[in-house]
Amino acid sequence: MGQTQTAPPDISCPAFDLLPDLICMEPVSDTGAMHFNTAWKQQAAALGVPLAFSEWLPVIVPADQAQITNILRDTTPSDQLRSTSFRILNPDGHTRWFLLRLVQRPAASGEGAVRLLILTDIHEQKRHEEALLQKADIRDRMLNVSVDCIKEIAKDGTLVHMNTAGCEALGVDSTSGFSMSWLGLLPPEAHVPGGKALKDAAEGQNVRFMGISQLPGEPVRHWDNMLTPLLNPDQSVEAILCVSRDVTIQREHEQQIALLLNELNHRSKNMLAIFQALIRRTVPDPTAPFVKVLEERITSIARSQDLLIHGEWTGATVHDVVTSQTAVAGDFPATRLRIEGDPELQFVPDTADRIGLAIYELTTNAIKYGALSNDTGTVTVTWDLHDEEDKPVFRMCWKETGGPTVARPERRGFGSIVIEHNPRSIPGASSSCCHDPDGTVWTFSAPAENVVRCPSRLF
Repeated sequence: MGQTQTAPPDISCPAFDLLPDLICMEPVSDTGAMHFNTAWKQQAAALGVPLAFSEWLPVIVPADQAQITNILRDTTPSDQLRSTSFRILNPDGHTRWFLLRLVQRPAASGEGAVRLLILTDIHEQKRHEEALLQKADIRDRMLNVSVDCIKEIAKDGTLVHMNTAGCEALGVDSTSGFSMSWLGLLPPEAHVPGGKALKDAAEGQNVRFMGISQLPGEPVRHWDNMLTPLLNPDQSVEAILCVSRDVTIQREHEQQIALLLNELNHRSKNMLAIFQALIRRTVPDPTAPFVKVLEERITSIARSQDLLIHGEWTGATVHDVVTSQTAVAGDFPATRLRIEGDPELQFVPDTADRIGLAIYELTTNAIKYGALSNDTGTVTVTWDLHDEEDKPVFRMCWKETGGPTVARPERRGFGSIVIEHNPRSIPGASSSCCHDPDGTVWTFSAPAENVVRCPSRLF
């Protein structure tokens, strides 16, 4: 008769039955004591498999069976934890993720080697992980379709992530894993502004700077770099988002426009010079006073045009218009002209011409007859924006004091038209000029939207 094999004795470990994990203690060899906790037995019964884990292979997803087999076959004694995740196929056809952790205790005196297997249900964690990976994949695909170079930069300047456009622009392998210095990828001339921008962004500021790049054999490309701090809930900076936009074509267009504007300015000034020459050759007496006055008015128009050209035809600041036109009209100590107003407030082009010519005429009159005709008089020019009926209104005032007694002129000539009537051609504008005994006062007002740029920023 053959020998009858008996089942290995069950080790008593009641504490394991209190745990939700599936726990098995089994001998490495075919003989020895073993134990399965309650959770393990319930899972085996639900799967319809024997208790021994080696008998579970038929219910493990085929793609995961090899790694489980390799772990079970490794009988090398070790106190180190080995782990892997795998999927079990339930009777209902659905799979569920588990984490296997295995520790193999070396043989002790009188005992064989024993290994401890712990199975933890990680299905929900895996689902969450897969959802995050899917979102990350969608994010990457969204970033990669952008033509802008989009980068995530650590506070210390290390490049964390970059989209496809960024990799191509900087010549970086998208599989490099990054972790290199962002500034190191930029040309040397961009290191100073880039370093300052990085420092400011790391301190929580939104920063913008212009830069260039050039790959071997390719033309220079111009970039508009915008750095935005990414904040934690406590408002501390966690990382920095850098979006770089290729503005090479825009830069080329701007240069072409600048060339065209300069050429236009040159041609226009040539035309004005021709007019001056024609006047001198046409009138009987080129030295007549009115010829000089006419030439100075033409010069005033040219000066306003210069201001507009230098402002790329977007306008000129009120301050520049006042200082340029008073300088054209005469030479007098700067202390006698007081200018008070927002130096950044900018006239629109049409207004710069009209107001500029009026200021020139006022200055000429002040030098001939008013506050600038003696050694003590002064002129104060002020401007400001006021809120009237919830709409901003631009006001400007020319006030003379300390000059000789002023009398109203007996006749009104071209100068009066330039000073009073010409500014009124601006929609909604009004102007007046009073020749009071203590000095001339000229005022101008108009809806701000018809006179200056971005008036709403002050309200």
